[in-house]
Amino acid sequence: MAMIECENCGTMYDESLDHCPECLSSVHETNDDGEECGGIFEPVSVWIKDKGRPELICRCQFCGALKTEPIEEDDNPVTIMSIASRPLANPPFPVERLQELTDLMGGQGDMSGYYRK
Repeated sequence: MAMIECENCGTMYDESLDHCPECLSSVHETNDDGEECGGIFEPVSVWIKDKGRPELICRCQFCGALKTEPIEEDDNPVTIMSIASRPLANPPFPVERLQELTDLMGGQGDMSGYYRK
């Protein structure tokens, strides 16, 4: 079994794996046109397609290409949870302006009737 060093974090791992089990990054060797890229694919999200296995969504830091890779049993669970929780920790909208945004969209701006049965 040949080992390689992760270009992102320096962890040594089995070259048969698609990505580093510690930081979950990999090297983007060639793009869709067959040209060399050499950028680092960084995991940006986690998804589950059609009740299947969870997968990482990865984006190349150099060219912006996207790809998915299955999550492997050796992958660091803390890193996976960190990636999966990013949208909750950093929502794509300003939480402090939620009331203002709701008003602008014509909503009531409160949830007073939401829980009534």
